[in-house]
Amino acid sequence: MSGIRSGQVSANEKKFLYQSRDDYGVASLSPDQSSGTGKLDLSDMSMRIEPPKEWEQIFVDGWRIYRDFFYVDNLHNVDWDEFRERYSQLLPHLNHRFDLDYIFGEMVAETNTGHAYVNYGDFERVDRVETGLLGAKLAADVQSKRYLIKKIYDGENWNSARRSPLTEQGIDINSGDYIIKIDGQDVTTNINPYKLLENKVDKAVRLTVNSKPTAKGARTYTIRPIASEIELMYLDWVNTRRALVDKLSDGRIGYMHVPNTAVEGNRELHRGMYAYHHKDALIIDERFNGGGFIPDRMIELLSRTTHALWHRAGLPDPMRTPGVAHDGPKAMLINQYSSSGGDAFPYFFRQKNLGTIIGTRTWGGLVGMTGNASLMDGGYIGAPRFGIYNDEGEWIIEGIGVYPDIEVVDKPHLLYKGFDPSLEKAVEVLLKQLEENPPKEWPLPADPDRSEWIEVEIK
Repeated sequence: MSGIRSGQVSANEKKFLYQSRDDYGVASLSPDQSSGTGKLDLSDMSMRIEPPKEWEQIFVDGWRIYRDFFYVDNLHNVDWDEFRERYSQLLPHLNHRFDLDYIFGEMVAETNTGHAYVNYGDFERVDRVETGLLGAKLAADVQSKRYLIKKIYDGENWNSARRSPLTEQGIDINSGDYIIKIDGQDVTTNINPYKLLENKVDKAVRLTVNSKPTAKGARTYTIRPIASEIELMYLDWVNTRRALVDKLSDGRIGYMHVPNTAVEGNRELHRGMYAYHHKDALIIDERFNGGGFIPDRMIELLSRTTHALWHRAGLPDPMRTPGVAHDGPKAMLINQYSSSGGDAFPYFFRQKNLGTIIGTRTWGGLVGMTGNASLMDGGYIGAPRFGIYNDEGEWIIEGIGVYPDIEVVDKPHLLYKGFDPSLEKAVEVLLKQLEENPPKEWPLPADPDRSEWIEVEIK
């Protein structure tokens, strides 16, 4: 039978239940049967659930998952049997599935472990109404009673996650323009302009703007609003950090931000290394790093140094081996939001003696998680399944984090004013290191002389 996703043999071993896409069927075990044999009509099937009884079973299942999957047998010296007894006394008082999730959250917190997660089970969610966004900051102009486009975020319009609607081809909208109409409706400060963008994500919207707060001379463009501006704000933040480093170091220091140790973080690190490995020094900013994978490959990339250079006739610059490597000083920025793989990244950075770590202590969550059994209603209770220790037989990082070599607190009032204390300290440290140990020059040797030949007696 083709197209079968899964099957299960009956207890008497005469029939089997199979699944094919969204269909189910019961067939015999004889060979050469066609797909669809014994297909079941489930259109009128319903299931009666008694929520309190189901919640009791889910509670026991969740308790067992932690008992059986937790990374060490002693569950951090908590009495797990006693916790089952204590928290089960709340079960008769549950009124909603979310109440059970709350109990799970309190229960797993007793282990005092990172990566201890509870994901919602089966209950109705309120439908989200997506509001279209313009990729811009708006400000109310009280005098004209219009909204002013104060800032338009640059985007990467080839990347759907970083598309900036007001910068797309054919759109001539600028910072300082006033919004006059949205889909033909006059827009003043008496209304919230985003009300007119409800359910307009990625849909054609006519936006009328003008350099003056009047309709006369206004121009209209068709744009497609986006669902989130987070990526645009993040890109703006990174670009302003990079520009600040470039200005403070007179172009000598390269800057890259690594947002996580998953796909995006690996991509940004590789892009940064390809773009800036020729710089005298590097800043690897992993503040707010959300983790992901264990960053061993990322550290390998940062650990590369030049083995040799290759001269090429007629070209001023030699090739290098490896093609992407950095020989100068490095600094890594961390903060309390650097977590999980973002904890491991600076730990490995220090372990390989790659440079100076600056900022504040990381989150301290490195008892990791991977797949374990889910709950019967689709909910999930994630038990941390592996913990990290060093070559001296000591548990490390979990509950502690990684301390910086130089502590710098990024105080909010300074950030608001446009300063970045950790970044500025990194530039200061690296410039001092470059002054004390200037970049090594690889002198080009003179052309080799091969005019003299040595006779070798061949025996």
